[in-house]
Parts: sequence; C-alpha cells; structure tokens
Amino acid sequence: MRDILLFFLASILSIGLCASELEAAQRQNPKAGAQGKAASSARKAKPAAQKPAAAQKQPPPPVSDADQKTNAVLKQLGLTVQTIMIDAGHGGKDPGAQAFGLTEKNFTLDMARRVGDSLRKKGFTVIFTRSGNNYLSLQERPDAANAKKADLFISIHANANPNPARRGLETYYLSEAKSNDAVTVAARENGVPVQEISDLQFILTDLMLSSKVKESRHLAECAHKGILGSLRKARVSVLDNGVRAAPFYVLVGARMPAILVEFGYISNKDDAANLKRDSYLQKQSDGLAEGILQYKKELAANAPG
Repeated sequence: MRDILLFFLASILSIGLCASELEAAQRQNPKAGAQGKAASSARKAKPAAQKPAAAQKQPPPPVSDADQKTNAVLKQLGLTVQTIMIDAGHGGKDPGAQAFGLTEKNFTLDMARRVGDSLRKKGFTVIFTRSGNNYLSLQERPDAANAKKADLFISIHANANPNPARRGLETYYLSEAKSNDAVTVAARENGVPVQEISDLQFILTDLMLSSKVKESRHLAECAHKGILGSLRKARVSVLDNGVRAAPFYVLVGARMPAILVEFGYISNKDDAANLKRDSYLQKQSDGLAEGILQYKKELAANAPG
C-alpha cells in the first residue's frame, strides 16, 4: 500500500509540475508556447511507423475539408488529438474477471483490436499497451502512453459483481469517487480492498486539481454517448449506468486525457451473451471511435479565438 501511495503522489505531482511549467512559458511568450506545442505534435507522428504490418497494408482514409480545419485549429492550440493509446486491461498472470465462459483479459484484447481498427478508419494513429497475452503492471500502462506521447489513453475492461443482476455500460475518468458503486469497481480493477480506495480519496481531493480531470470527463462523456448512440441506433438494448468518477490506478500518471470503459458485466447472463456477439462488439467499438472523433471536433469548436 505504501509503494502504491508513493507512486500515486509522485505521478500527480509530476503532472502538476508539467502543467505549471507550460502555463508559465505561455504567459511569458504565447507565440513560443504555440510553436512548441506544434513541434510536439509533429513529433507525435513518429510512432505511426511502429504500427503492425497488417495495419499498414491499407492506405489511410481520406481526410475531409472539415476534418482538416479541425486538425489545423487543434494543432495551433497544442491540443492535437491524433495518437491514441489503447490499453487492453489485465493480461498474462492476471486474468481479470471470469464468468459465463468469458475471461476478461481475452475479451479486452479482442475489444482493443476492434477499437483500434475503428479508430484507424477515422484517421487516427493507434498504439497498444499490449498486443498479446502478456502481463503489465497498472503503473506501466500510463507510463507507456507518456513515453509514446499519446494524445489520449483509453483503458478497455469488462465489469463483474457478486450480484448477478448487475449489468450495463459504464465509462470512468480519474477523480474522487462519487458513489459506493464506483468505489467497488475501482477496488476490483485495482486489485485492492475497498478501504484502500477510501484512503486514496483524500490524496485525490488535494492533488488532482492540476491534472486533466476536466478534459478526461469531457472525453468520457463523448465516448459514452458514442457507444450508447451506436447501440441504440441499431435498436440494441443496453442499460446506461452513466459516466462516473473513480480512483483507478491505471489512469494515474497519464499526462493526457484518460478514461476507462467497462463495456458490460460478464457476471450477468444477458451482458455476457452480448459480449460474445461479434455484431454487438463491433457496434460498441464503432461507437467509441465515433465518440472520440466527436470529442476532437468539440475541442476545436470550443477553442478560444
């Protein structure tokens, strides 16, 4: 517990320092700050060369005039949304939740690949924390996103609960939990007792002010709306559990907007049946990609100037 709390503290303080340094530089020379951000955005294009060979066989989709304008505005403001890190939760020695013939680590890997394909079709560059059945610690995942200079971090999961009646879609961003349900989910995904989550609430309240809580909440809202919209457009029944805040370790330390999506409860018979259906998963992945694209467009539309 002590090591986790120290990591939690160091990660958030480093984010706050980075944000403070950037704001100071912009106050001294706004033009230089914009140029620095543009240069940083240009460097983010490099990881595209590392995409799997299978993804390189198809040429990138054409970019519309509207999307070109969106990209230009975001680039000028240092708010580029191009490279997205997809994190398939669990893996290796950590199977995650298991029920009704589903194992979370296998589901998340399959879903991550689907989401990656959907995002590429919309012109995004996609990288993964894992592409096979390998184990990564919760700290290594946001660290990988930072190292690759990703613009967004999306962690993919399936939920579970001792109550088999619990079901539905939930999307989380990192902040203080507002409900007992959110605390319970965070404890399960973090692999710790609920009491340890309660202890983290005090740290979160004091230190999250300088991190990307607002941007992450906005991203979570767009992503959640996109998934729901895709399913409901196809007249597929889904229980909406909403966008929630919770202290997930896997989101701590990410220097970009970061969210965690729980696509359904594999401990619920109906949700588990849906999570085995190819068409259902495809609608969810396409909806998530559409939500992320909408987030990008709203950033540009709400940008000052």
